[in-house]
Amino acid sequence: MGMFFNGAKCDIYIGKGAGKKLLHDIENANDSVKIMSPYLSPNLIKELINLHSRNIPVQLITTDNIEDYKKDQEKIIYKLILQNRESDYEAILKRNKLNKIKTIFGYLTFALVIAVCGSYAYFIDLRVALGIIPIILFFTINRIYKSLVKNKRIYNYWYSQLFPFKVFMSPYQTELSDTFIHGKIYIIDDRIAYLGSMNFTTSAAKYNYETRIRITDPRALKEINDEFHELFNNSNLPIRDIQFWGKQLYQEPIN
Repeated sequence: MGMFFNGAKCDIYIGKGAGKKLLHDIENANDSVKIMSPYLSPNLIKELINLHSRNIPVQLITTDNIEDYKKDQEKIIYKLILQNRESDYEAILKRNKLNKIKTIFGYLTFALVIAVCGSYAYFIDLRVALGIIPIILFFTINRIYKSLVKNKRIYNYWYSQLFPFKVFMSPYQTELSDTFIHGKIYIIDDRIAYLGSMNFTTSAAKYNYETRIRITDPRALKEINDEFHELFNNSNLPIRDIQFWGKQLYQEPIN
């Protein structure tokens, strides 16, 4: 993992507003967009979602320092991780049976209450009060079955990605690696590449003093593309498990 290329022809930009041309190229992509950036901004991720909606393949490499994962703002990560729900039909049948039993004991309890109250009013006999015992029993059984119905899981959840992305874990989040993915790479249509200090954030694209080079050299592009592919597919660096992460982001009602 890593590369060196000498003699690439490129355009150089240093200063504020380094992302203007980059964002223009991304918006006008026709074939594919690949981005590596340790930090992201929600409004820029929306651009990738728009590309996906236009059926343009998108790949993203980032870290668990995603900006909106920590801040109280629009959670764009929810749009990248999709919650899928499946029904367990055998569990649904069992829950329906439990619900019928609960309903039966509910009616029995109600009927006994009416019968005991009516008998006591007519006979005025304290022995009628013994009818409270089956009332309590039926009421307890009803409550037990009500709890069983409430806690019966009929839905199973799993998570998928809107488009392919990898979220590498930062060294301070894991002891499995001391490598922090800090590089920034942007590849548009496999014909243009951007390298430099600029993260895929609003502040970097518009306001920060950044360094940025734009490359159209086919030989350099091949090397950059190969490096991106290697990092995305064969790095063996620890990544965020999407199933675990999805469970942290979403609620999972069981029924």
